[in-house]
Amino acid sequence: MDHTGFASGEGGGHCSGTGKGNSMSLIKHLRRFGGSGILAAFLLACGAFTASADRNPEEPGHTELLDPELSKWVVENAPEENFSVTDDGVLRVVEPEGWLRSRATYTDFRLRVEFRFLTDNADSGIFVRASKDNTFARGWPRGSYQVQMLNPKAEEWPFPPLGAVFRHGMPAGETRYDAEDARRLSRETGEWQILEIKVAGEELTVWLNEELLTEAAGIGAPGHYIGIQGETGAVEFRSLAIQELPSE
Repeated sequence: MDHTGFASGEGGGHCSGTGKGNSMSLIKHLRRFGGSGILAAFLLACGAFTASADRNPEEPGHTELLDPELSKWVVENAPEENFSVTDDGVLRVVEPEGWLRSRATYTDFRLRVEFRFLTDNADSGIFVRASKDNTFARGWPRGSYQVQMLNPKAEEWPFPPLGAVFRHGMPAGETRYDAEDARRLSRETGEWQILEIKVAGEELTVWLNEELLTEAAGIGAPGHYIGIQGETGAVEFRSLAIQELPSE
């Protein structure tokens, strides 16, 4: 799949116990993923993947966007089961297509994302300032910016890992990003991590696990939706907390 968007402005997307029903559903999805999927399913079955007991409370000034009914979201171009909520209130995103789009629109904001990769090959992303009118590839929004969420463990992937910025259908722009920093800051598969994204004016900034990782300039406003990509493997999200900022 073409991922030239990282350089030239258009490309593919990148770049307490779990209920028995959810565990079995995950095992079904992960049978395709080889050893990493089997390991993830085993850890879930054994209770090693705890749920939301350590979830941070909502920060002052932030609004939590996740709830058990996903009432603030719309599934686009994918079966609804690809974006499901576990018995513990955690959003689970599995391959291979589509995206979860916010019902509300946001232009300038800070978004705090608490997530973990369930498989070594997990590949997802956060869309910002996304339009819903046009799509490309597997039903993802053309006319958007994407903060990459590729597990650095997926070493055979030719795309940059966590924190890279793709400009889907948008002009190229200056980006400061080091893939080695992303690998250094990333945690192991199955461990909770924090991705923070700030979009303000024409700038997009990303922090991974509390350290600055990415700075991108020349950010336009083709749309105003936030989204979560479904692409490869499995990823869980236990919090997406947003703080809206005054427009610059």
